[in-house]
Amino acid sequence: MSRRAVLGLGGAALVWSSLRAEPAQARASAAPDPEAVLGLLKPEIRPRSAWGADLAVTGEILAEDDVRFLLVHHTASTNDYGPDEVVDQIREFHRFHTGPEKGWPDVAYNFFVDRFGGIWEARAGSIDGPVRGDATGGSQGFALLCSLIGDHSRVEVSPEATESLVRLLAWLAERHDIDTTPGASVDFVSRGSNRWPAGAAVTAATISGHRDMSTTSCPGDFAYGLLATELPTRVSAARRDAVAAVAPQPSPTEAPSVTLQPQEQAARTGATGALEGASSSTVDRAETGALSPTAPGSGDDGPLTVVIGAAATMTAVLVAGALALRRRVS
Repeated sequence: MSRRAVLGLGGAALVWSSLRAEPAQARASAAPDPEAVLGLLKPEIRPRSAWGADLAVTGEILAEDDVRFLLVHHTASTNDYGPDEVVDQIREFHRFHTGPEKGWPDVAYNFFVDRFGGIWEARAGSIDGPVRGDATGGSQGFALLCSLIGDHSRVEVSPEATESLVRLLAWLAERHDIDTTPGASVDFVSRGSNRWPAGAAVTAATISGHRDMSTTSCPGDFAYGLLATELPTRVSAARRDAVAAVAPQPSPTEAPSVTLQPQEQAARTGATGALEGASSSTVDRAETGALSPTAPGSGDDGPLTVVIGAAATMTAVLVAGALALRRRVS
């Protein structure tokens, strides 16, 4: 094989290397911004100050530094409340939870969802970051607590509350990198409850109900029935939609260009005399997908420029090079 043929193979290899690298580069540039995904998923949440600016936190609230799953509750209170009665409902929960019967430092949950779809910050600091909640029967930790306002052992969860619960769970799951696909589970060691004593190994769905952690009927059969498939499916879909919405679109890829310098003068042949020096030849990709060489020009030795379309295959490059070489020596 001549040195010119070897040079042609080297150019083709360089083009092939460029083409192979492009998809990985495109994939890297198309990675979505995690903060943008979170911003899109975050629902409107009314802060604790909207219902309890005058109500004190009566004890220490600990950070929850290892969030592994999300826990759904209900308040087991009346379902017959109007929009203007939600604040009074939450304030009553605070009075009961911080009173002598429970003795917790603040309301037990991280977030409330009312039957009209309103989302409320419950325990102080829950919007800014994960804080540890409390629960009747004991809290195993590793979870954030989201409570529906009402008694869902007797009535279904309203469509508005369900939609808001989906949005809240999707945001929290994305913030803490929790797998919410249907059937996803997590393992942990219980910190203690009346169902799982401290030190017990627990396997739980990543969206669980309070009854999975403690001996209780919470969050009621109607709410609990949403946990197996509907909530995980809808939460996961909301997260995928958010990722797709913020993912940058890859820009059109320009055709890579490779410039080769001829390394030798063409050999003399028969009565034709000295061949002219290597001349410029451009190989353009035809609309049919084949590569067709243009007629070589004349003049002094110059760069042999090969312009390869981004979709050209290795075989097409080699065939084009062979055709161009054949024209020069014939």
